[in-house]
Amino acid sequence: MPIRRPTLDTTFVRYHPTAASLLASCQNDFMLRERDANIILPFAIKTKYAEPQSPVNVRRNSIKPRSPILLNESDTESSDNDIMRTPVSPVTKDEQFWLSVWTSRARQPARLDMVLSCTTGPIGKYPVFLYSNVPDDDMTSEWIVPRIELLVKRLRCCLSTKRVFSVFGPVPLTRAFVSAWVDSTEAMPVEDPYYAAKHTYCTRATLSQETSAIPVGHELRLADMSDLHRGTELCYGFAAGSEPFVLSIEDATKEARGYIANRQMYVYNIVDERTGAVETASIVCVTRTSQNVSAITKVYTNPMHRGKKCAEKLVRFVSHTLLTEGKKSSVVLFVAHDNLAAEKVYDRVGFQGLCGKPRPEGVSDWVEIGFENTEIGHW
Repeated sequence: MPIRRPTLDTTFVRYHPTAASLLASCQNDFMLRERDANIILPFAIKTKYAEPQSPVNVRRNSIKPRSPILLNESDTESSDNDIMRTPVSPVTKDEQFWLSVWTSRARQPARLDMVLSCTTGPIGKYPVFLYSNVPDDDMTSEWIVPRIELLVKRLRCCLSTKRVFSVFGPVPLTRAFVSAWVDSTEAMPVEDPYYAAKHTYCTRATLSQETSAIPVGHELRLADMSDLHRGTELCYGFAAGSEPFVLSIEDATKEARGYIANRQMYVYNIVDERTGAVETASIVCVTRTSQNVSAITKVYTNPMHRGKKCAEKLVRFVSHTLLTEGKKSSVVLFVAHDNLAAEKVYDRVGFQGLCGKPRPEGVSDWVEIGFENTEIGHW
């Protein structure tokens, strides 16, 4: 009688030099977990359209999308020789890439486990972002550690250690990454996390209704260039409280101008009926958008207008706009664990799993941990 041999899983890493190659491999998986993938997916979609070899740009020539680089494709296993076939020179200031981790079993399609991004935004380089393609309950240390160690081994071949100024992702993934990165590079993590937050969401079913009328002289709307100066001041104020990611007034102006030009900033303005003078009480910015999900990534209220529920009204207005006019199924955001005032605001608007309430699937803890003696970027 034939002896049945055990089926062994094989885990490997793919290197993606372009957003097009990442999406060719991972977009279907991202779309199944679109809220969780928001930290990776929207930027990849946006970047794909700007890439010379993007399938979008060559569609008329009927060129098939370039397949992602799978090292050691003959057996899909990532070995030491395989790792060294990744570009070994550190990336330049203009380069970015993604790494994806997969598990395969004989005669079955490979399964996406996690993704790492190393990308650059309009103001500076982004942190290393981590995405898990499995539910939180499945992220045991036995599952995470070997995959993260393989990921870190590949990452070291791709960049200078100074580029990894921080890492942001779900808590179990991030802490495992930090441990493996420290062991591999002798990097020194900063004492306190840069950011520790809940990832939460709101839908049409959970969004609360506005219960009070907007006062005369108050307006909630999409920002335009007449709001640039005031929007700049609030972007500057937001960054000033977000160490180490502070902005000069020049960069805050650049950031606000980009938000307005891309229709990503909303304002709560108060107009003085006697003089016509305008004050911007609050801003809300929406910068990561995919087919069904948009992320609120910045909420800031002028200190002179706090306690007036301006932020709550504007977040509710923006969420309603995205869910109805924008036809999104969810709006997501992060709220810091130590920002109880903001957590109460988002809870009243309809974001889930806050203020001690039960957490549905999709609400999870994330953390950003920085490293000493690195080149700080911005996000």
